Amino acid sequence: MPSTVSSAPHTPTPAPPRATAQAARLPIGQRCGHYIQYFINKLTGADTNLQVELAGQSVSLSVTARREIRRAHAVHHELDFIERMCGALKPGDVVYDIGANIGVITVLLAKQDDGSAGKIYSFEPEPRNFKQLNGNVVINDLQQRVSTHCVALGAVEGEAALHIRGDAGEGRHSISEAKGATDSITVPLMTGSGFAADADNAPDLVKIDVEGAEGQVLAGMTELLQSNPPRDIFLEIHSKGEGDKMPDGRTIHQWFLDNDYQMVWNVERRSGEHRQYRSNRLQ
Repeated sequence: MPSTVSSAPHTPTPAPPRATAQAARLPIGQRCGHYIQYFINKLTGADTNLQVELAGQSVSLSVTARREIRRAHAVHHELDFIERMCGALKPGDVVYDIGANIGVITVLLAKQDDGSAGKIYSFEPEPRNFKQLNGNVVINDLQQRVSTHCVALGAVEGEAALHIRGDAGEGRHSISEAKGATDSITVPLMTGSGFAADADNAPDLVKIDVEGAEGQVLAGMTELLQSNPPRDIFLEIHSKGEGDKMPDGRTIHQWFLDNDYQMVWNVERRSGEHRQYRSNRLQ
């Protein structure tokens, strides 16, 4: 049975000790080569499709901005996070990639050699990033496995202001943090529970990276966790936005404990923390 959350004050439960991420980078020759190819193609008007080795997979990326190249290179700083997700996948798993950006992690998960991911639903509300997400799904021939959605997930249904930072390929857009924004657009807002009910396809594995709005996304998944809990939830806790807080004031860690999850892995990053939570009900 799902655990019951009372209205009484919560006694915070401390999280386990944290490890520290070890940064890794592509060789400088490869990184420079990608930029040179991009600038040459831009001068000649040609499209740029890079073939990149990322986390042991050969990935094709459609590139329209320098930031998109940087996003692909940044994956090497998240190898431990990606490897944990790949290792947690089981054959036929349904995956929700919430905050998919241009689709680098979506593509990596979908291209697992053993075909572990049965279906991936990728959510990206920023229109330019969403266009590139779709392009990267197509050039990697993953249309049958990946379903893309230009929508933000949050605590309620409706619309939200998405605060825009930077140009195409930027990953710091947020519905919870306006600081540093250069623009704001209105985007559709759904809850994870509502989407799962509409799609009739609840996730087995969830990845959340939404620039400080992680608590809002989780709050919108409460009904789902009670009725059909995902086995594994991976998220990046950001130091901006609401940080490590739920809308009701609990820490995210305490909220997971109250919903019968345990943290099985975490690692500190310069701007926050990566975590993996696993449902106690599906052990």
